[in-house]
Amino acid sequence: MKPATTIATDHTVTTVCPLDCPDSCSLEVTVEDGRITAIDGSHENPVTGGYICAKVRRFGERQYGADRLLYPAIRKGPKGAGSFKRVSWDEALSAIADRIREARDAWGSESILPYSYGGSNGLLTQDTSDATLFRRLGASRLARTVCAAPTGAANLALYGKMPSVVYEDFAEAKIIVIWGANPSASGIHLVPYIREAKRRGARLVVIDPRTTPLAKQADIHLAVRPGTDLPVALAIHRYLFEEGHADTAFLAAHTRGADRLRERARPWTFERAAHEAGIDAAALRAAAEAYASTNPAIIRCGWGQERNRNGGSASLAILALPAVAGKFGVRGGGYTMSNSASWGITRTWIGSEEPGTRVINMNQLGRALEDGDRPVKVLFVYNNNAVVTSPDQRRILRGLEREDLFTVVFEQVMTDTARYADIVLPATTFLEGYEIARSYGTLSLRLGKPVVEAAGESRSNAEVFGELLERLELRHDGEPSGELEEMLAVLTQLPQPIGAELSERGAATPPHGGRPIQFVDVWPLTPDRKVNLFPE
Repeated sequence: MKPATTIATDHTVTTVCPLDCPDSCSLEVTVEDGRITAIDGSHENPVTGGYICAKVRRFGERQYGADRLLYPAIRKGPKGAGSFKRVSWDEALSAIADRIREARDAWGSESILPYSYGGSNGLLTQDTSDATLFRRLGASRLARTVCAAPTGAANLALYGKMPSVVYEDFAEAKIIVIWGANPSASGIHLVPYIREAKRRGARLVVIDPRTTPLAKQADIHLAVRPGTDLPVALAIHRYLFEEGHADTAFLAAHTRGADRLRERARPWTFERAAHEAGIDAAALRAAAEAYASTNPAIIRCGWGQERNRNGGSASLAILALPAVAGKFGVRGGGYTMSNSASWGITRTWIGSEEPGTRVINMNQLGRALEDGDRPVKVLFVYNNNAVVTSPDQRRILRGLEREDLFTVVFEQVMTDTARYADIVLPATTFLEGYEIARSYGTLSLRLGKPVVEAAGESRSNAEVFGELLERLELRHDGEPSGELEEMLAVLTQLPQPIGAELSERGAATPPHGGRPIQFVDVWPLTPDRKVNLFPE
């Protein structure tokens, strides 16, 4: 059943955006006659400052657009034609449960593959009852690698995902390096703090193949050839080590592996790296000199450089720079990557341990769908549009066209992937349900609430996966039923006082006063609290 909501006819509701962006804006949504008429920013999150991106401002077009899925439907034409017949929820869920049982009995549980990523960064819409269902089924596991896998691994290996410098402290920096990120398009609320730093006299270095809006304002723009971030970073390391700018005291006290990093950097002169990257060697030297000689200095490491074969090593080299240069210990100094781990939240609410079943890399979905030896027979897609976001599109489409593959797509709108489904299920949007939104740029954790009633017959993830647990006889006594109960269960299992604060006032107090200084308030979360500059 859907959670009971009492929503006034004409009103304004403050909620939070959980979409995949570092900022997690607080929103003010105007509703008239039960319909959203305006979406704007609120000031409840002071960092997002009352303004929002155009994508979310226009979210009503998705909410009420012609492509919105409003009822369950079963395919009635060839796969890919997008032709469906409306059915009841009972008919749709019965068919899904039956096909899952058939696949498990005939081909084994690993023939079932859940496929999801990034539809929302909320804590409720992914890895709650959905994870419980697929773990108890013993389904194949999905390696969510389409984004942030190399950078996340690098951040974890070097620093144990130590909390990052937050947006507000960029204004304190005297030099800012934006590497592999475009805050003007994603993470827009960082831009005012960069502008304030520049107003105070800070220098801006942008390393990006494209001339982004911030690159146009930069003192130095290194338009590196894609895939060459690693030699550029190693050339800066070489300069720091070989020309006396490495902080030897910091390296001795707080790092390991510095000698091996120095050895790897030694061959990369400015000239060699510049030739490889297609940039001017003098400009590269100028950037290195400015970074070495200026404090506080901060590097905003993005995700652009990870999308290459050497992306993990490039991210390691970039993130290691503040340790070698000794840029920690002051406000506005250090690095910013992702702050998602800063709250210390682990998903203790998933109802079963992860099974030891096979792992399928989501970047290799097409290959998995064509594997005749260990075939995927049931594909359950949610929080994702695989045909558009995953590599090797033609192979994926060939796989989705298989008549022996049963595909479920649980979505808000008729996506490219949904057109190939055997059954489509209508999902609620974040404006129609509860959510716990955790920022990974700023330190914000807020409770989202329903603004309008669910459109048509759309249902939340908690309702659908909870119902499938029931139909497949995998539900345990006493487990939450439906979205509201699941939200309350998650709140009780969050570290305290986080859960209590979210329940009482809709927002949690940020850790470390909301503005941690690296190596003063927060330290590496590695086993020995040291930076591992050359992780295996």
